[in-house]
Amino acid sequence: MAVTAASPGDVREAPQSWVQAVAERVARVHVAAWLTLVGIVVFTVVFGRLGVIHHNNFGSWAYDLGIYDQGFWLVSRGGQSFVTVRGLEFWGHHVNLVALLFAPFYWLGAGPSFLYVVQAFVLGLGALPVYLIARDRFQRPWIGLTFAVAYLMYAPLQWITSANFHPEALVVTPLLFAWFFARRRSWGWYFVSLALALSTREDVALAVFMLGVVLAVLYWRSDGRRDLYAAFGTMFIGFAWYVICTQVAIPYFNDGRQPFYLEYFYGSYGGTFPEIAQTMARHPDQLVRDVTQPDRLQFYRDLVLPFGGLPLAAPLELLMVLPQLLASAIGSSPYARSIRYQYTAVMIAPITIAAIEGARWLWGRFRVVRVGLIPWVLVWAYVTNVAWSPSPIGTGYDVAWLRENPRQATLEAAVETVPDDVSVTATYGLLPHLSHREQIYNWPNPFVMSYWGNDDDYRLPDPSTIEYVVVDRQQVGTTDQQLLADLIDGDPYEILFDQEDVVVARRVAP
Repeated sequence: MAVTAASPGDVREAPQSWVQAVAERVARVHVAAWLTLVGIVVFTVVFGRLGVIHHNNFGSWAYDLGIYDQGFWLVSRGGQSFVTVRGLEFWGHHVNLVALLFAPFYWLGAGPSFLYVVQAFVLGLGALPVYLIARDRFQRPWIGLTFAVAYLMYAPLQWITSANFHPEALVVTPLLFAWFFARRRSWGWYFVSLALALSTREDVALAVFMLGVVLAVLYWRSDGRRDLYAAFGTMFIGFAWYVICTQVAIPYFNDGRQPFYLEYFYGSYGGTFPEIAQTMARHPDQLVRDVTQPDRLQFYRDLVLPFGGLPLAAPLELLMVLPQLLASAIGSSPYARSIRYQYTAVMIAPITIAAIEGARWLWGRFRVVRVGLIPWVLVWAYVTNVAWSPSPIGTGYDVAWLRENPRQATLEAAVETVPDDVSVTATYGLLPHLSHREQIYNWPNPFVMSYWGNDDDYRLPDPSTIEYVVVDRQQVGTTDQQLLADLIDGDPYEILFDQEDVVVARRVAP
């Protein structure tokens, strides 16, 4: 067969290898994006490490780290799901489906330190969608980096890393990604993000419902019906999931009762959702009085000032904050109105989104904003971080983290004295180090009922079933110290360990 030479026009370039394609794609990534990723790594390392050190120094608490560590451990085993730390079924306490994602790690031995690191990583990862949202809205990568830095320095976000572990803390990043995909109309990934957000806790559904309302307003005049369908679908999913969780799932696992926190936090308004809504409707003066108390006004300030007040320029997007903010304002717990606890978790993504959208609205109307936006955001982020945060440069650093404990060796020795397969009651600082067992009670339970279940003695066990008592005398009052003294006099418990006010006693009487 004759071979003919190819003409110059027939010459084609060799197909590009996947390595070359990846290299070219990486080379096109803006330096601001790389700096955002560096910020995520730094955040994870700093706060993950502080969390682990804090826990190793016995700074963690039974509520809530012990609750979730035992709960996740039980879920991973697939059997009993009754959390003895709290006196409630795991699924009757909250609907934390995200626990299923942790099960494989618990099979491999995960525990409190792992939870601290994962929480820090997931919270820090939220800087990536923040960067992407702001970059797209302004078409300027450096503004994307600016808001990513402000997010990572946001004092309420950093405080969550120190407030033990809470599944709802993991909601921030999925909600931010949901907004990013919604603005890009990538509805498939949007609903994946929503599913992850809803898996963290049942009341996230209220923020999801409001997200649907906001998207419906934004896309009301959209040319594509798909956008409106997605918005209304979001509203339906949020509403339906909230009803399923609070009216079906939790009562089913909680002996037919409403979620425990309704009466516990909102008893002045009612013990059920209809009662709470009715009280607000019939007594708006009570509602107005509560939401305008000085501590509430300070709370609102602490939420928006780290972003330089920019969220206030986006009232539509701030609607997503409303359900959780209202719950914090009318509830009886002062902790829910402080940026130092996990109650801000569901609010952080909407506030961050509102900051970006508010800045974009001002950017298009005032020339001065184009000049001063970056320094304005960074200065407020830095000042409020120093003034309010638990970061290494913040005034709350020494308050938030237990970095040294002179009794650490003694506490570790006490924990090592307790076998893995025995029932235990322990004080709140020791309990998170003993929570991988089916029966672990927060002292003085079950001898004296204390913050147990639905504030009744249902399923509180016979004290004679408790094999080990582990008590740090420095964490109990006079009454509990007398109870301990009565128990460890040789009948029914004998002392195995007693050093530096830390006692381990084993039951000897049948």
